[in-house]
Amino acid sequence: MATAPQAQEVHELLERALAEPASRRVVFLDRACAGRPALRARIDRLLHLAECATGFLDRGAIETGTADLSESAYAAGESVGAYRLLRPLGRGGMAEVWLAERSEGGFGQQAAVKLIPRAHGSLAQRFATERGILATLAHPHIARLYDGGVDAHGTAYMVMEYVEGEHLIAHAQANALTLGERLDLFLQICDAVAYAHMHLVVHRDLKPSNILVTAEGRAILLDFGIAKLLDAQDGPERTRTLYLSPSYAAPEQLTSGAISTATDVYALGVILFELLTGRRPWPDDEAPMAMAVRRLIDKPLPPPSRVADAGSSASKRALRGDLDAIVAKALRRETEQRYPDARALADDIRRHRELRPVLARSGARAYVARRFLRRNWLPLASAGALFAALLSATVVVAWQGGQARAAAKRAEAVQGFMVDLFKTNSSRQKDPVKARQTTARELLDIGAERIGNELADAPQARLALLRTFGSLYEDLALHAETRRFRERAASLSETLYGHDSRDHVDDLLELATSMFAAAAFEDAEPVLQDVGAILDRRGDATSAQRARLLVNSAFVHRSDLARAHDEASRAVRILDALAPSADFAEALYAKGMNEYRLQRSSEAAESLERAVAMSRATEGVPNANLPPYYYLLASAQRDLLQYGLAEASARRALEYSIAVNGEDHADAIRARSMLALILAESDRYKEALQNASQTKLAIERVLGASDAVNGLVAMQSCIYAELRAGELDLAASDMDTSLARARALGPRVGNVGAALDRAAEVSIESGRVAQAVQRLDAAAAERKRLQQPPNGRSALLRIRLALDQDDLESARSLLDAFAATGTNPASLMVANVQRDLLRAELALRAGRADEAIRLASDARGHASAGALAPYLRSLVADADLVEGRARLQGGDATSARPILERALATRSDLYLPKSPKIAEAQLALGECELARGNRDEAARRVEQAAAIEALHAALSARYTAPLRRLRERLANG
Repeated sequence: MATAPQAQEVHELLERALAEPASRRVVFLDRACAGRPALRARIDRLLHLAECATGFLDRGAIETGTADLSESAYAAGESVGAYRLLRPLGRGGMAEVWLAERSEGGFGQQAAVKLIPRAHGSLAQRFATERGILATLAHPHIARLYDGGVDAHGTAYMVMEYVEGEHLIAHAQANALTLGERLDLFLQICDAVAYAHMHLVVHRDLKPSNILVTAEGRAILLDFGIAKLLDAQDGPERTRTLYLSPSYAAPEQLTSGAISTATDVYALGVILFELLTGRRPWPDDEAPMAMAVRRLIDKPLPPPSRVADAGSSASKRALRGDLDAIVAKALRRETEQRYPDARALADDIRRHRELRPVLARSGARAYVARRFLRRNWLPLASAGALFAALLSATVVVAWQGGQARAAAKRAEAVQGFMVDLFKTNSSRQKDPVKARQTTARELLDIGAERIGNELADAPQARLALLRTFGSLYEDLALHAETRRFRERAASLSETLYGHDSRDHVDDLLELATSMFAAAAFEDAEPVLQDVGAILDRRGDATSAQRARLLVNSAFVHRSDLARAHDEASRAVRILDALAPSADFAEALYAKGMNEYRLQRSSEAAESLERAVAMSRATEGVPNANLPPYYYLLASAQRDLLQYGLAEASARRALEYSIAVNGEDHADAIRARSMLALILAESDRYKEALQNASQTKLAIERVLGASDAVNGLVAMQSCIYAELRAGELDLAASDMDTSLARARALGPRVGNVGAALDRAAEVSIESGRVAQAVQRLDAAAAERKRLQQPPNGRSALLRIRLALDQDDLESARSLLDAFAATGTNPASLMVANVQRDLLRAELALRAGRADEAIRLASDARGHASAGALAPYLRSLVADADLVEGRARLQGGDATSARPILERALATRSDLYLPKSPKIAEAQLALGECELARGNRDEAARRVEQAAAIEALHAALSARYTAPLRRLRERLANG
């Protein structure tokens, strides 16, 4: 069987073919490719492309200025979907792009509308693929998708965010950006591409003309027209294409090789080269495609520092070294030798900017040493100081020798203890297999028994072991054992070094940490007071130990939010003046936590982003602190409705939790539960339910009674995912169990009001009216007890409950009193859309069809027009359902039908097949079919809805009453 041609073979054969005179190439290739038709076809295609002037897509996503639109199929003022065309922006490939504004819904939002006339066949499929890909991407540096479809004239259209800005290189040159500013822009681009990679999307056509920079300096990535999804069903052809931009195409694109995230890395490398030097890595004196083909056989590309000249943004010296190496790694011909994805490339640039060794230059000891000297240039800068240090070294060398011998003796004792511990485990187990299966916990317990009886003649070694064992027990979340070892360490360090010693203070601070980790806050208070007294006696107000004391105190005083935030903020100010450290990251985390609890989510996100960056810089990636930092960052971003960023943070929390501690760890369970919650809130219910199911299995197995608080918090996220996906009976059962456990734990459980609201929603959907009222009242009482403001979500649930009971007067009164609260514009917008949908439903129930249509249409317009549109599909479907029913009530079954079909299609895509939301849409369509005289179709819809409703033990009257009414109408003829 013939083998597929490999890239290296193609490169070598292409080089030889190009060296042959044109008249002899056919004979040469006939001989060289005999019996290899696939190889021959690939070489022929490359030779053809080498003689072309341009590639099929060797232009910007939107060609402005030069595009001839005089023969456009469209004219200003025409309507496409809900948008009116204003003026042409340009043409790209077979598409035209127009500036448009929304002509429906009562507001005038501008957008860029991409149009393809008479789209059919493969072109229509590519357009649909692009729209589908964009619908999955919501990132601040990716142009957002608002709407799309095919109009009555067969024009495929896609409504996108209108970005007003300059192409990347033009912007950099026009504004004379510095090297740092250019790298900032490039990191924005990398973050956008990394987000796409995380969602299994490869762009495949990255180039400066597909990147616009706004006046505020925000880079926006455009045009996913030839992007591909790398999902599990992709065959090899799904990620290959002949459409490319030659100047930025990776070698595998030129040889029809497999496309991967490394393909985008290559294009990013070219863009970075051009951004740094003002020119591409190869001469521009050949036709683009010929030049691209020759790149396969030419010598290695020159480094940016060699190409840079006086007109470049940075000197040769600034580019030489790190940036040369980073660009070279990105532009490797072999995909496995490049960065694996855009995030890895961005991480290496950040290492360069933080003066840390970059991975592209790994292995050079002298280089690592130079980076150390650059990071620590200040203490080493003065030759006189260096000479004095050398002189001092000769004076104290004897003392250092003694210290070194003591340290060696201590290390030898510790090493001997650990080796003997393993030997003892083996000797006490008769079965060698069982000895090898001893768990880390069991081995720790064996060692713990021995520490108290051994190393009496080496107290410093014993202290080192006590500290080590305390940390190991902490890693296993075994709080009682951690505290026990920290207490012993503090006692021994006091004996060895004195009560006011730095060592004793460090051990006391670790002891306090173990106490509040076990929720023993009252025990931690006197320990911290002792530390404060020691530091006061020293006159120490600005040391790292003072900052650690403040951070610990902020955790202990968590119930006094103002005090806790002040203490954490003071710690941040102290550490900000010192060298970067893990303690600084912890202080930023404490500050962010208190800002989050003060409902200042925007400030919290900023503090937590700094905490993450500081932890990555000082402790490496991954490390044990990153999971909780990313978890809380995801929580803050979720509160801000920044679902794309929140999902990325939650996935990072989960990734690093697993990398550091494995799947069965509290951090991993919390991270997965947060991911489930974010997915559920952003209308990805099926994915949310998958993560919730995994979380539930781990909660009982891993957390159980040992960490019931975290278990309950994680379970609440799982319940919400179950509720939203349509697993109502399961959600109701889990909620009853969860609330019972919460009551048993008492005040240790936080955010009870939100849990009770969620419980009330479960009750409402299940038709348990009295229970829903009781839970809403309990939530209100809990907020009053904590002096928290009324909750908008709770108010909307009361309105929903009144409508489900047909208590229209109460619903109207509650709607009149409702006012969305908060400072986040996105949250306010969503709350107002939810309110308007309830108003529309109230108007529908009251027989005011025209008012219901207007309110539902406006709500849909607001939900589908902004950055949150990909996450509000359920609200759009709700609006379609209300509008369709209102049109039906007004006697217009013909216009109602496509709107109701759209509602059903969206709900079927979002929810589980058993969801009553799907049954509700089925019944509305059944009513529509009956009004149109299609009794058989109406009966079919009724039976489908009845089958769904039969899967649930109890449902709200909102679901059951329409089924009963429609059955009666069909029975009565």
